[in-house]
Amino acid sequence: MAQVVREITNEERLCAQAFLAVQKEFGSFDRYVWQFVDGKPKLNRRRTMADVPTTSPESDALSKDLKKRGFRFVGSTIVYAFRQAVGMVDDHLNSCFAKTRVKTELHQ
Repeated sequence: MAQVVREITNEERLCAQAFLAVQKEFGSFDRYVWQFVDGKPKLNRRRTMADVPTTSPESDALSKDLKKRGFRFVGSTIVYAFRQAVGMVDDHLNSCFAKTRVKTELHQ
């Protein structure tokens, strides 16, 4: 099977360098991002999907800092979605079965 070889783009190189710099400064990327929420996930009370925002003051701050450090394509909306995906913010609707599970796991 033929192997596809491609060059790393300048964009990828710059992002990797920014990531490594954050790891060096904070010990891990995890430690860096969690400082923006004081190490605790934010549990929101949402009734409808219309109540779920696309950005927040925390995602604005993290986005701004990431850009300052050389990251690209890290607007506040993308950062907010990242925060949801990694559990930094819980926007499950109050009626969602997962809302109870998440609250239980966080309080153990």
